[in-house]
Amino acid sequence: MKGVGSSCVVRGELVTMDPANPRAEAMAIRDGRIVAVGSLADAREAAGAGHGEMCFGSGAVVPGLIDTHNHMHWTGIQACLVDLAPARCIADVQAAVRAYAQAHPEAPWITSGSGWHVVNLAEQRYPTRQELDAACPDRPVYLPRVGHAGVANSRALALAGISASTPDPDGGRIERDASGEPTGVLLEPPAFEPVARLVPPPSLQDQLQTLRDVQKLYHAAGLTGIMDPGVTPEILSIYQQLWRRGELSMRSVLMPLADASRPLQQTLDSIAALGLHTGFGDARLKIGGIKMFLDGGASLGTALMREPYPDERCNCGIQITPTESFRAIARLCARLGWSLGVHVVGGRAIDIALEVFEEIDRETPIRDLRFCLIHAYLWPDAKNIRTAARLGVVVATQCSMQYTFGPLLVKRFGSVMMSTATPVRSWLDGGVRVGGGSDSPITPYSPLLGLWQARTRRIAGTDEPVGRLQAVSGEEALAMYTRDAAYVSFSEHERGMLKPGLLADWTALSVDPVNCEPEALAEARVLATAVGGELVHGG
Repeated sequence: MKGVGSSCVVRGELVTMDPANPRAEAMAIRDGRIVAVGSLADAREAAGAGHGEMCFGSGAVVPGLIDTHNHMHWTGIQACLVDLAPARCIADVQAAVRAYAQAHPEAPWITSGSGWHVVNLAEQRYPTRQELDAACPDRPVYLPRVGHAGVANSRALALAGISASTPDPDGGRIERDASGEPTGVLLEPPAFEPVARLVPPPSLQDQLQTLRDVQKLYHAAGLTGIMDPGVTPEILSIYQQLWRRGELSMRSVLMPLADASRPLQQTLDSIAALGLHTGFGDARLKIGGIKMFLDGGASLGTALMREPYPDERCNCGIQITPTESFRAIARLCARLGWSLGVHVVGGRAIDIALEVFEEIDRETPIRDLRFCLIHAYLWPDAKNIRTAARLGVVVATQCSMQYTFGPLLVKRFGSVMMSTATPVRSWLDGGVRVGGGSDSPITPYSPLLGLWQARTRRIAGTDEPVGRLQAVSGEEALAMYTRDAAYVSFSEHERGMLKPGLLADWTALSVDPVNCEPEALAEARVLATAVGGELVHGG
């Protein structure tokens, strides 16, 4: 990180997100914290003799941007794996697998990153195990996708013991051909975990280096903080090693994964054995809430819906965690002082989560724990919103997901139904705190994309907005990635505003994200990013 001295003044159009002082022309920073926000004269006086100055004559300086749902470790690891993002047909997938296998003859498994999408393939389907066999017949191949699916070749299926006689596990689905043989496509963790757990992880050194590298990319996008949901003990250890070495420049709030694919008592015991609770840590590395899955994903047809999917009349999705198990985990979290973030996409999953939260709240009030609905975009109703507001439940939303998956979901559900998906306007009007995020590497991590989409409601491949009535203002969009993101991540007393006493995390943009036309955000640049007063990008 580049130092700018223990004391400095930052000049420009400051958008503070502090309701008591929304705009300023300068701020003074000393020893990593903001000591004054106001006029240039006041800032210079507070900074004291010998301070440095940075001036941004155009655009705006905003609080450091925060992503409330970002798999940063997972995003970094993609660099070590087969890159399928450019694939536009199954032949491209085969070619990428074949090339990686030839370049890595020592690799016992061939596996890919997760940020690839079937919607980008000309065939509009997953490759089969036979197609992967043709690309790499001598080693197991596993291609995970978006945390809810994976494709395995014949060798990988055999090693995991998956055959025609293997029943679908509870909460998962093994896709089969007409003869009953597995096609290689495995939907949701209970189905793909028997394969995934066999894949050896990258080396410790590779994981540390990719985490160092991805931080630089994130800072260049204006990010100063993330919440990484669903981390395993091994991933937590990687973060801690980088923190111990003083190399964790991204303020990271980690959410341990409650693996509900194991027997319930094992899951409960693993949570209790952590011996911690939400909020433990410091301003660089902190423990957030427990993360778990209740349903799947809409693009896969596994999000748990109130009604069958329009194109699959017998399919309402998959409930990954049984309600009784979910209730037991939520009850334990409340009793031990843990927040709980639950992956819910479909309306029925949202209903179940909030019904259970209401039950738990009658036993142990959860308002201060800020239980969180993650995604929650198809389709929360008015009752859901009222319940969430009453219980103090927060929402982690991802506008870049609406942008990326929008075309596929419009095709599946129609533009009328999709106009009320990702209903940020409705959540805010109902009094629910909403944190913005990306779900990287599933969708792009740029917070500027999220700011733009929240205001325009545009989706990939079209100039027409989908659901204009759910758009938000420039100030509301920025709050989702600053003040409200800090609240969702239990950090509102440390960051999220440019305010005396808070950490000096800030981002300088080439545009004023509150007052500019929404389309200007599509061309906006990040001029500089600082964490604790230290420049981590630009300047």
